[in-house]
Amino acid sequence: MVKPSTMSLFEREMQDQLGAARDALTEAERRGEPLLIQAAAGHLESLIDLARRNGILVDATEPLAAPAV
Repeated sequence: MVKPSTMSLFEREMQDQLGAARDALTEAERRGEPLLIQAAAGHLESLIDLARRNGILVDATEPLAAPAV
């Protein structure tokens, strides 16, 4: 990870947003609510896409939720 002092405000905000989205997905999975999981996973995927389109390296090694059945 890049040192916070060398990251732009946008990069810091994206990292914060990604962390919050991952936390929301974890909480949705803990609750076991399929629609909440789907919404949280979709939001996280959108943020990852936005970050990548803007040249921000994203640690996508954390798995996204399995598709809700």
